[in-house]
Amino acid sequence: MFFKSRYILEFSKPKREVLENIEKDIFQGFSNYFGKSFTGKISENGFKIKLMGGSDSPTFKGNFILNRDNEESFELSVGFEYYEVLLYLVFLSFILLLIIKSYDGNFYLIPIYLAILGFIIFSGYFRLRKKKSLFFDYLKNFDRNCEIIHIK
Repeated sequence: MFFKSRYILEFSKPKREVLENIEKDIFQGFSNYFGKSFTGKISENGFKIKLMGGSDSPTFKGNFILNRDNEESFELSVGFEYYEVLLYLVFLSFILLLIIKSYDGNFYLIPIYLAILGFIIFSGYFRLRKKKSLFFDYLKNFDRNCEIIHIK
């Protein structure tokens, strides 16, 4: 995963209930589309999911672990898969190719291209933050006492 951020989630509800709640919100086919929030898979100890609605959603991947007090907490990684980053790199290299090809000694188009590139990068960053916020809001709605701790 690229651009990965890690979190520890401490739920007040049991592991089975948390995983079942997420599993019932996973889209698995066209017939059960309505009211679903995620695509992905659930295992007996964790999940790997994406939010529905757009291909630019980061991957939420994690597992339940035992902490120092022998209590279960959830270790969550949020980031983009390798192929998603590769698509962005291909797109950015295409823009760079346009910049180089249009360069004829004049600099008047370069600031426009750089502004477009900056806009794309910043909009991707803010979309990532919004998707994380939506996922954490979903968890908070399910378990009001859920603690989300960012690991640096």
